[in-house]
Amino acid sequence: MMVEEIPLVFECQGASLIGIVHRPNAPTARGILSVVAGGPQYRGGCCRQLIYMARSLAESGIPVMRFDYRGMGDSSGPFRGFQHVEEDLGAALQAFAQAVPGLKEVILWGGCDAASAILIHAHRYPIVTGMVLGNPFAHSEETRAAVERNYYLNRLRDKVFWKKVFSLRFNPLPAIRSVTRAFGGQRKPVAGENKTANTNVPFTARMLDGLKRFQGHILLMMSGQSLTALEFDELTEGSAEWRKALKSAHIERVDIEDADQVFSTVEARGKTLVAARAWLSRF
Repeated sequence: MMVEEIPLVFECQGASLIGIVHRPNAPTARGILSVVAGGPQYRGGCCRQLIYMARSLAESGIPVMRFDYRGMGDSSGPFRGFQHVEEDLGAALQAFAQAVPGLKEVILWGGCDAASAILIHAHRYPIVTGMVLGNPFAHSEETRAAVERNYYLNRLRDKVFWKKVFSLRFNPLPAIRSVTRAFGGQRKPVAGENKTANTNVPFTARMLDGLKRFQGHILLMMSGQSLTALEFDELTEGSAEWRKALKSAHIERVDIEDADQVFSTVEARGKTLVAARAWLSRF
């Protein structure tokens, strides 16, 4: 199928945002808006994953839009952080609908703190009928400590670890610091950790609230080699509210055991696209 890649400049609260729309010549009425993760990233995504995803899905008729938040990539304005991108998402959804006439539904696709942002904000937009979430970010001191405890306990049972120790190829200092933190060391305060800028509500509570409010379909894609995925599972498995919310019939989960945090290999990326296509065909 023929696909146009159309550059866009659109406004958000006085800032100019940059986007790319992948528009097939016969687009479906349901499109995908990809949401970039935080840190020094832009609309291409880590390892160009969002570009590969967009081009692959657009070739099968699904329109896709990629864009930069304010203050990220080529967009102007200050970056507000993943918890405060409601206006950015709204502006992008409006620009996407204008660029693809006949667009009726949008799936939000994102990983790490982009997945967290989607959970927080997606319920606000009637046009959004689904989410694809890769390894949602849910970091806290407690979840990281639990993950590190499990990691070091498993390392003690690993023969390769002991070979490194006895061959003097193991530097114990970083491990000692992590073990101290994981097994009850004094917490080191982090400014703004797990809080929004103007409230005492943890962002993970806002994620849960958004999940409960959202009425559409959700695909949760989790990596077997990601500490972020382990932290999310630590949070959700330890909470009755999260467990109940994730048991909803409209939520599907796919585990890709050999994938890292960003599904960076060709094989892992292929598995995510196969899973997404199958999920999209079911509703």
